[in-house]
Amino acid sequence: MTRRVVAVAAAAALTFVVQPTAYAGPVGSGWSEYNPSWNLQIQSSGEIKSYPSSTNSATGPGGSYRREGGVQTFRLFNKGSNRVEARIQDNYRTGQRQFEGELKVTAGTEDESAMQIFGNDGEGATTLMIRSFTRNGGTLRGGGKDLVSGINGKWVRINVTHNATSTGGSYSIYINGKLVHTNNGPKGDHYFKYGVYGTLQAASAQHEWRNVHFYRK
Repeated sequence: MTRRVVAVAAAAALTFVVQPTAYAGPVGSGWSEYNPSWNLQIQSSGEIKSYPSSTNSATGPGGSYRREGGVQTFRLFNKGSNRVEARIQDNYRTGQRQFEGELKVTAGTEDESAMQIFGNDGEGATTLMIRSFTRNGGTLRGGGKDLVSGINGKWVRINVTHNATSTGGSYSIYINGKLVHTNNGPKGDHYFKYGVYGTLQAASAQHEWRNVHFYRK
């Protein structure tokens, strides 16, 4: 995740979160689960250090990662780091992919990316970033709009489908199984990322992820 998305202020009715109760699987039909390889990345001072997916604990100059009890915790604690994320090793230019995971945002986290579809042949480096903000009890924003509020300290299930084509394609975002946004996307060399990414705007920032799954068709 190499570029921040500038939030555009817009008046909109916000959906407040109801916590998921169990793993629900992909949205839509015809999807097959698969298990792409991935690696952990911690960036500091423009340099990225990679760790294997077997890593349970790692710390960089200003960020840390921990995996325990099925939960992955990504944390920034000073501006020595601006990226602690899982980089999925499944590059694609065309085809349909789906990301699923449950996210918990720690209160105080401000303007940090939690999940991304990387890849854009035009301006910028990304197709989609879903970012967390402190307002309204914690708000997720993506695709130029607020998606859900009242999320801090609660598990929120996020599904993102991406139909990539040679001319662009489209993506859709679902919160706890409900479609909240659909938009066109640029063509590019795509892959998923998730964790915590962005210049630290507060004393610390923390995203936790669990039940992360990947699907394709």
